[in-house]
Amino acid sequence: MADSIGQVTALTTITQIIPERVDTLKQVLAAVQQNPDASIAKILTIHYARWVIIDNDTRLLFTSNFDGGFEDYLKDFVRELPQGLDRIWGNCVGYPGTNPFEPFIAYVREYSYFNNCFYAAYPDLTVKDVINGQKWRDAGRRLVQPAQQFLTETS
Repeated sequence: MADSIGQVTALTTITQIIPERVDTLKQVLAAVQQNPDASIAKILTIHYARWVIIDNDTRLLFTSNFDGGFEDYLKDFVRELPQGLDRIWGNCVGYPGTNPFEPFIAYVREYSYFNNCFYAAYPDLTVKDVINGQKWRDAGRRLVQPAQQFLTETS
């Protein structure tokens, strides 16, 4: 199940891969890796997400840290990437699809594991907070560098 520290929630699932679908799954995951901005980046609450084929190509590990609650996160995924979810977990045993939502959330709950320990570097900051902090840092640098140059030239 999902576990939280501050604003950040962790989710870990392990599902059984349909044996004859492992190569398809590898291709799908490779495509996501090659162009994450076209898919996973659409969900603006994700700190990170990872899919790993484990146990001699028999199981799929998914782990993610994200802002907010478990159901809201899954709803974000279903709203933004229903076909992506189907392309990934459609290669796993018992995957019900994303519509209707209730069987999908039950599937994720069934294959979720308690996170005995997870680390969030900034547990009280959302992804939006981190992005805003980066913007402030960049703006500060644009202001400070000319001021430093001016002071250096005039001293």
